Amino acid sequence: MVMEQRLLADAQFLLLGSQTHPRLLSSPHSALQPLLPLITSPGASLPTLSSLLKTLTLQLQCTTTTHLPRIVLALLSALSDHHPDLRREISLAVRAFALRLLPFSPSSSFAHSLAILFKDADTSSDVTDEPTFLSICFRPCKASLRRWLLQNVDKFCVRPSVLIAVLLGFTKDPYPLTRKAALDGLVWLSDKFVAVEDQSLLQCCYFSAAELLFDAEDSVRCSAVRTVSEWGLLLVESNQDKCKIDWSDALFVQLCSMVRDMSMKVRTEAFDALAKVPMVSQNVLLLTLTKKATSATKEITFPGRYAAKICKLPASAAAFAFIHGLEDEFFEVRRSACCALRTFAIAYGDFACEAVNLLMDMLNDDSVVVRLLALETMHHMAMYDCLKVQEGHLHMLLGALADDSTLIRSAAMKILQLIRLHKLAMFKLCFEGLVRNLELYPQDEADLLSVLLNIGQNHGWFVAHLIQENTEKIEPSVGGRLGFESARIVALLVLAISAPVSIERGICSIPPRMYSYAVTLLGRISDALIGTLNQNDLLSHLSRCSRFSCVSSSEFFRGEESAVPLVKSDTSLYPKNDGIHGSCSQRLLELERAVHPIANYPLKMHDEMESSMGNILQKIHSLWPLIRCGFADEATRTLRSWKKQLKTFTCISSEPTAELVFVLQYLRMIKLLGRVWIRCMFPLKPCFGVRKLEVLFRKLERSLKEMKYRFLGFSSEQELHILELILVTLILKLSNVKACCPSTNLKEISSVVTHVEHLVGGRSVELSSFVIELQKILREIGPSTAVLENALLLQKSLEYYTLRQFMFSGMLVHVVAKLDVYNNYENPLHYVLGLPVGIPIEITLRNISRESRMWLKMTFKETLAQFVYLDLHGPSGGDERRQFTFVAPFYGPPKARSFLLKISIGMECSSEPPYRSNVCGGPKHELINISGDSEVFLARVGG
Repeated sequence: MVMEQRLLADAQFLLLGSQTHPRLLSSPHSALQPLLPLITSPGASLPTLSSLLKTLTLQLQCTTTTHLPRIVLALLSALSDHHPDLRREISLAVRAFALRLLPFSPSSSFAHSLAILFKDADTSSDVTDEPTFLSICFRPCKASLRRWLLQNVDKFCVRPSVLIAVLLGFTKDPYPLTRKAALDGLVWLSDKFVAVEDQSLLQCCYFSAAELLFDAEDSVRCSAVRTVSEWGLLLVESNQDKCKIDWSDALFVQLCSMVRDMSMKVRTEAFDALAKVPMVSQNVLLLTLTKKATSATKEITFPGRYAAKICKLPASAAAFAFIHGLEDEFFEVRRSACCALRTFAIAYGDFACEAVNLLMDMLNDDSVVVRLLALETMHHMAMYDCLKVQEGHLHMLLGALADDSTLIRSAAMKILQLIRLHKLAMFKLCFEGLVRNLELYPQDEADLLSVLLNIGQNHGWFVAHLIQENTEKIEPSVGGRLGFESARIVALLVLAISAPVSIERGICSIPPRMYSYAVTLLGRISDALIGTLNQNDLLSHLSRCSRFSCVSSSEFFRGEESAVPLVKSDTSLYPKNDGIHGSCSQRLLELERAVHPIANYPLKMHDEMESSMGNILQKIHSLWPLIRCGFADEATRTLRSWKKQLKTFTCISSEPTAELVFVLQYLRMIKLLGRVWIRCMFPLKPCFGVRKLEVLFRKLERSLKEMKYRFLGFSSEQELHILELILVTLILKLSNVKACCPSTNLKEISSVVTHVEHLVGGRSVELSSFVIELQKILREIGPSTAVLENALLLQKSLEYYTLRQFMFSGMLVHVVAKLDVYNNYENPLHYVLGLPVGIPIEITLRNISRESRMWLKMTFKETLAQFVYLDLHGPSGGDERRQFTFVAPFYGPPKARSFLLKISIGMECSSEPPYRSNVCGGPKHELINISGDSEVFLARVGG
């Protein structure tokens, strides 16, 4: 306390007692530097800080020293950041200072003042309006102030049409950093106002940015590439049919012309922008892989800039673009080029065939990141059936199996199990490569065996031929000893057991004794099938196959039924058979139906349902660009049609599958998210009021929490997918101050980010760019409790969010509860006034663990709620399904002749922050309703 008073006295003496003090005149910064620890100290007393604020405010009102206002403003800014209670007084003092400066030429002190006022929207309205912005722009000022002004255009209330004119004017500024800031402002404006349809305006912005593609400064060219990309995309979208393709080609060629730039950052930016181009003509795209242009494309020109003084853009500017990028000396450029190549390889078949050669060459790259990106690109191409592998390519691909990096080997294996080999020589080469990998890296055995099982199913003819050639090697030695420790023998046996379920019919028979030999490898093979097939089912399959006189694919098919791969479904091992094992297979199917209700569905309808769910999950992420651009109505119509399509399958059984329930819930959540996104991200659009927005937020949060807590069996990727959606919802809610409590919302965001970091830690799951940007922003915000001004900063992270495809893996389990009170309306429960009443309820629980905290909620007139804890630690705790009768006590029935009581079962979300700690005996965390509401009719004894 004594030190505080001493520092405060020194400050008052320097600032007020003697403004001509030598220390203050010679070095004001060092003279006032000791005040900073006093301001940032968490133990500083409020009276001391208030006195310091008054001193600084008085100095700000009467200062005449040139450098002193900047030092005083810096101290006030620090005081505002560390002590939010004083922020209002600080903003009013700084506002008065800024208004005094307005009639004069703007200075750096004015910029410092605005930076403080931006933290409080209520006090900055009359200094951040459009007239003030324009008056500053057109007055003579320093280049640093102009740059600062353009970097903060989003803080000023300026009409878009006016702002575009100002930014275009500043692109001609003589200072490069100002030109860069003007281009960055145009990028920001293009993202906020995507509904611009004025062709002349779009072209003006596009060509103004294209002129700066040949600027002398690297940073300006980087910003110019981004600006050309964003406004070019708007230009493409605003056109129709043929013009749309022409403008898209022009944008593509214009960006290709920048991949030879001298700056590494410009080249990287150019390839990042190329990946966003929606469509390209085939002849133009193929130019990027060749040095020579065809006669048909040599004379084609596009509107754009080929040089500083050449306005016609020839199609030949795209020639050799991807080859330049993939052979660049910097791995950042190669990585960016690879990502762009992936986008076009999946969309264009002819281009994919030519691109394979380049991708295979990249497997010799020095950078692990680049090699991994090349393999991931080929994996995407293989998934879309556009990867055509030749024998020369296969050598390169198999070479990746010997890589020191586990990630590289794993990526190569994913490709091998998807490609189709058309020659026996290629199949043998692939087998030898996998055996060599098994010998070099025994730790990869489970993954390698899984790959062999997939390859065997896709190449049944080749498997049979290979087994016949190597039968003698598999047989026991003279002494009866089996040499199954050999990696080659293990690989051959795994191939042999995959052949009966091959997609090829009538292949040569596999000797049945091979399945008997494979039993000795039961544990190792079941490890490769973990999550898809258990060890008991595998043993049953091997035992049954070993009893046939011969085993071929024809014995496993009836008529025209499709083959089901071994590693995809347990039930595929037991098809209905007329042989001696038919009764055994039938019993197994009956057992499977008893465990999984889905087996009771008609097979055709079940397959149709799974196909519909798979197609919807593959397409749903493609709706995100519509929602992001503000076209939520179009996305909602599509979501409704999908939901209607899936609703028809709920009538098949009284207990729909967990997967079907989840997809329906997921569709509803995306629809709610789209409506909330429009209201928060497009405030200028006519939308509903604040009250309705609050209701939508509650529905959206409840939907996400039900997905998180009512479904079990998610993988790390799936859980991360849901957590990212929760983060998006919380940030949108924070951006609308009236719909949330900012401090609580920021704590929730930090808590979810911590959960994401814990989930990803130690697993092979990568954080998305959205989460990475959010982490940076949270670190920048720090522990400050002043969160209202941070909403806009957090909202910027949404620019990096993209809805990824959700894919099922493993068995999903749905947590469900049912309540039943029999004939309650015909026979109401009677109660005595003043005494509690016992309500007998038939409760059915499914998939409830013992760790779950379940509560019975009884509500009267939607206001008064009583909670009763359900103890699940009895003898039946932990069963998948259990049914019991529970007598729930209801205390204090009302003074009425009769009344209705609503009863439901809720599951406590123990991982959520406590919010009901003040309720004695009730749940301390939020409840998720896992049952429907049941009504109980009660009547008083004696009327």
